[in-house]
Amino acid sequence: MSLEIADIITNEPLPQVSSHILYPWLLPGRLTLMVGATNIGKTTLTLEIIAQLLKGDHLWERYPAKKITKVLYLHGEHTIATLQEAAKVRGDISPGIVSVIHDFGSLGSSLLDSSGKITPLYPALRQIVLDIKPDLLIAEPISAFLGVSENDNREVRAVVSLLSSLGASVGAAILTHHHVGKSHFDPEVTKPDGIPAGEARGAMAFEDAAERVIYLKRSGKRESNHIRIETPKAKGFPVSPVTVSFDEDTLTYSHVPVP
Repeated sequence: MSLEIADIITNEPLPQVSSHILYPWLLPGRLTLMVGATNIGKTTLTLEIIAQLLKGDHLWERYPAKKITKVLYLHGEHTIATLQEAAKVRGDISPGIVSVIHDFGSLGSSLLDSSGKITPLYPALRQIVLDIKPDLLIAEPISAFLGVSENDNREVRAVVSLLSSLGASVGAAILTHHHVGKSHFDPEVTKPDGIPAGEARGAMAFEDAAERVIYLKRSGKRESNHIRIETPKAKGFPVSPVTVSFDEDTLTYSHVPVP
């Protein structure tokens, strides 16, 4: 009888992380902020994440993903048809799983009014969250839910807190989008008070209040379909950057191995 010899690297089991629904980015009851320039792919990448979470297993055969059954998508940007068409092109998101609120009607999409008070939208959303019990709550973009200004740190913190509270009420992870600012993230660049300059537009509180911050950046030439995902703020553990390639025909992403 001969003994089999296996390589510890090529046969290494994929990691399993029980607390996250998507390791290392989405954690129940916690808010993750995805920051990127207009048209870089925040929405299509979010659909990629949703599709993988509905299947479970591993995103891009690398990142542990728990199988989920319900998603609530608060969509305050573009038209709902754009979102629906993208999901239809993908073809792997079944009906009855992702509930979308796009028209906020007379309530408006702001969670705070001009005086900083909670608007009637919050209790209305809270009831929907309690009824649906989503595993993942998406708010796109976070600026749509502000009452006055994205440059007001106090208001930004309050809205982040309200969105986090909505998710925490049912143990849902929260993913929200924000646009890039004029300056780009550079750990060597600091503000006068010593706080590292971030990439998110507006108040620094967007990044300070979030549990995780994900930056989407073009990798290489401007017309490149490669997107680099950076997670400089990960609350206690390092996350290596990852590059993915976007397929414009299928609206899907694939991992690009590091040479």
